[in-house]
Amino acid sequence: DFDVKQRISCPDTPQAFGPLQKQRTMEAMKVKTISHHIESVGKEAKDVPAFLPDLTRQTSEEIIKKWAKSTNILPEYKKAYNQIIVSDEWMIHTRLRRLMDDLGAHFSDDETMKQKYVDRGHWARCLLALISKAFECDSNDAKTKRDLVSGNNIYNILNQLWDKMIWRRPLLTLAVELYAANGDKDAILAGFGTTIYLAQNCITAKRIAFNFILANAHRSVIEAQEKKAGGGTFFKPEKKKAAKDMTFAEAKEKIYEMMEVYLDQHKEYAIKSSILEPTKYCYDRMGQEHNKNSNDVHGYNYPAAIILSCLHVQMPMIPMMGDKWADQGFLDCWATEGETDKLWEEFKKPENFGRAYSGMKTKLQKLKLSKFPKSGSFYKVGPAKTPKNIANIAVNPDSKYDDVREHISEKYIAKFAYFFTKGFFLKKCFEVLNQEALPEYMGFPAIFQRCFEEYKKEKKDIKTEKVIEWLYDEYFIDIDVDKVWELFTYLGITKPPSQVRVPKDKPLGKTIEEWVKAAEVDLKIAGVLEEQGYDDLEWLLTKSQPADIADIEKYCEITKEQMEDLVEVLDDWKLKHRKKKTTPPATTAKQPPTKT
Repeated sequence: DFDVKQRISCPDTPQAFGPLQKQRTMEAMKVKTISHHIESVGKEAKDVPAFLPDLTRQTSEEIIKKWAKSTNILPEYKKAYNQIIVSDEWMIHTRLRRLMDDLGAHFSDDETMKQKYVDRGHWARCLLALISKAFECDSNDAKTKRDLVSGNNIYNILNQLWDKMIWRRPLLTLAVELYAANGDKDAILAGFGTTIYLAQNCITAKRIAFNFILANAHRSVIEAQEKKAGGGTFFKPEKKKAAKDMTFAEAKEKIYEMMEVYLDQHKEYAIKSSILEPTKYCYDRMGQEHNKNSNDVHGYNYPAAIILSCLHVQMPMIPMMGDKWADQGFLDCWATEGETDKLWEEFKKPENFGRAYSGMKTKLQKLKLSKFPKSGSFYKVGPAKTPKNIANIAVNPDSKYDDVREHISEKYIAKFAYFFTKGFFLKKCFEVLNQEALPEYMGFPAIFQRCFEEYKKEKKDIKTEKVIEWLYDEYFIDIDVDKVWELFTYLGITKPPSQVRVPKDKPLGKTIEEWVKAAEVDLKIAGVLEEQGYDDLEWLLTKSQPADIADIEKYCEITKEQMEDLVEVLDDWKLKHRKKKTTPPATTAKQPPTKT
């Protein structure tokens, strides 16, 4: 449907972005608070099966929306899901999702407005206005301007980007219109370097360019609104209001701004450490340099799609569900034979979180790995085809995929979820924010103190004045992550303890053998069948009457707390697989052989 005449038929001078036009484009995007987005995610959630039998009839956008809104978790992924401490709303929330919602609201219910933004003529006028502003020239000159880094024609390259965006075209056109009206000319000019570099590459790189333009447009609108308001909006209080003068709602919103940035980064680091960097290392050992370099672009889509369908967790970059280039960058790395357990031990260390494999190569080279899977192939499935196919198989309850689901659960989902458990996430998250490691985190200690003061009004037993003294020991070395959990839950960032199963490295006070012995519960008292496993024991602990629990404690010499620990340590250990108690045969004195 490419029409050169239509492309170049726009007026010689684009519609001027004067005061009235600028005002209109600023009001076109009604920026909502992050709190509003978090609440709307919770309202949209539905307990519907994640498996899509009519996958081929649905667009990528429809698939992403259905998996993002579903709350149905298959049994294979329940353990990993129950250990994630971050709330469901925050796990599905991303900055890009918020930007797209804010932009999309402009024409979500107005088909006439939407048609305007898919019109190539309107797109061309907006694009020429953006280039004209950056280079301070008229529209005729704007068509000839080249990127200062690559030397490529900006107008041609960005038109090719628009051609490939399909359902994203209205968003892209509106973003460019807003950016031209509100953006700083120097910032626009500098941004062309990154945008043009990405836009002239493959479709996945083009989507990253799209994300980049949306982010810049969104930022320019917020900055323009701040100037109009005389220095502040709800996001950034007027004249940089001191934390102690903020209302609790303002302080909470500022914490949400910081948490949005942090969680996007944490998710990216989690998928890197659990899947992408181990995959790159395997490619490195195999000597496949091209595939290794394609992993960030094409290889990213497959695990991101699997995580979305299985855990309903949205990654910061939306996966391209129809990517057909699996063999270019996707490798089922955890199906490799050899010392993969030791490989995981290195990547899961806090000091290696989000770190490139090249920084650990000396240690990793000592590991014995063999029989690397074929690039583009998946365990017991064969050719991976597209991300949506693998992700849909991962949530297909059909028994023929039992082994595949078990493989995905153990090798992918559990590893990704590990970085969101109580033991890993809370300390890492709080200390990064409290150290103000990024410009976006500036002011966190003071604003968190303001939230703590509000929290103390409900908790009369807290006498400490400073939150940092309340969280740390007297030497400010060891942090009490349970208290961090309390405050994060109060702010709506983490789940309450009742919704999280915290994994334990060792059962309390007993060895595994002693726990197994203690687990020999009288079946009549427990009320479970031999072929049932620890899911039933967990049900027993939550549903049984106090008298039943008392009988079990007495019979097994095991407390309820110890039984709860047992569920965590041996949750995949089934009663039907346990070693039966065997009574050794009685020894008798040796008798002389009898005559026949």
